[in-house]
Amino acid sequence: MSKIEQTNRFGNSAITDIPDNVPMFSQPGHKLRTSNNIVDRSALSNDYQVIDTSQLTKLPGQKLQSISHDDQEGIIRLEAGNEHEQHVPNQFTGPSFRTQKERFRFDGHKMMHHLDRVQAWQNGQRFAPVHIDMGLTKFCNTACLYCYAVVQNMTKGTMIGREALLNFVRDCGKLGVRSLGFIGDGEPTLNPTLYDATVLAGELGIDTAMATNGLLLDMDRAHDLLKNMSYIRFNLSAGTPEGFRRVHQSKEANFHLLIDKIRELVKIKKENNYKCTLGLQMVLIPECFDEVLAEAKLGAELGVDYFVVKHCSDSEYKEIGIDYDAYLKIGDVLKQAEQFSNDHYVVQVKWNKINAAGETNLYKDGFRKYDQCFGTPFLLQISGNGKIYPCGPFFNKERFYIGDLHTDSFYDLVATSERYWQVHKDVAESVDVHKDCAIGCRQDYVNKFLWDLKNPPEHINFI
Repeated sequence: MSKIEQTNRFGNSAITDIPDNVPMFSQPGHKLRTSNNIVDRSALSNDYQVIDTSQLTKLPGQKLQSISHDDQEGIIRLEAGNEHEQHVPNQFTGPSFRTQKERFRFDGHKMMHHLDRVQAWQNGQRFAPVHIDMGLTKFCNTACLYCYAVVQNMTKGTMIGREALLNFVRDCGKLGVRSLGFIGDGEPTLNPTLYDATVLAGELGIDTAMATNGLLLDMDRAHDLLKNMSYIRFNLSAGTPEGFRRVHQSKEANFHLLIDKIRELVKIKKENNYKCTLGLQMVLIPECFDEVLAEAKLGAELGVDYFVVKHCSDSEYKEIGIDYDAYLKIGDVLKQAEQFSNDHYVVQVKWNKINAAGETNLYKDGFRKYDQCFGTPFLLQISGNGKIYPCGPFFNKERFYIGDLHTDSFYDLVATSERYWQVHKDVAESVDVHKDCAIGCRQDYVNKFLWDLKNPPEHINFI
């Protein structure tokens, strides 16, 4: 294990702690995009096992049935009971209440709750983003196998400066930005201004959230985060120390450190009745297929609010090397994980994107169900170096560069500059979403909604 300690341009200490023996690609991706190394997953040990669904334990009240289709074998679960009981419809037996209220919407969008911004867009008016995803740094202290950020020109020690970040939050308050997600290319807890920015946003009525590996989270500022943030999501794709080492390329001791911090945060939240949601997120890749059930159980034991399993987003150049067909092999495991849900703990799989592996090759290879990207003015993205772009996959592409938080007023960019709106117009009019965009992008659900609004069918009053 090697520790590389540097002092960044803001005078803060930056430590990278990853194993010495991690195999790396020497020439990854497109040279116009990135010069960073990417973990060579194919060179790592393949000692993980893809779970054989036929060996799964039968759940209470279920029976398993083997099926064959198109030369493939599979298992389906059936509810045990009287198979000969006849269903009689239209008996008016009262409301069923069988569909539970959706506590979290991980798989979809919430645009219906922001129709004022939608109306402004339809009228051709200028408006502030509803939400902004942003990195606070351009570096990280782990080397996760699935990391998308490594294709975004990660640079050790680079982060958004203190005054630039706080001024940006103030501008968001003046503009009416409704939420900020410290969810970007680098690890947010490596930026010491994270905590003051969160408190300031809370004072201005801006919702904030964070996705973090959690290892360097300052527990002395835990109350500031839990009091002001809507949610903290821990990027954890393993339920065991060994799986943590394998997938996150970090010390097994760090797994125990993270679990202790999460357990303490849960305790603080409950003791003070803070509303901040605490959750775990697994980015699903074959190397962690055998960790799904362990993490679902772990989340229940920790007392967090949710455990969500999502697909891995690959770049348009397929630099991470994800085989989406592999998702078709563990659907039964994912359904079993969801059985850990209870009244206080939600286990949810992002089925829509994971099931995209079962779509046609045309769709899997990037073909969208819309032709234009309209979503970037609603959901903007900012890199951890302070540079503003319409979306993450366009980081470092000068054509789509909007401005820099260190030199530009975000308020002025949105309210008065032509450049800001020219870039969004360029995306909508010139980008071929079927060829130029990463699969499963951040704005995908929003774009489907806006495309339907922009292209209504005839006879819309016949609902």
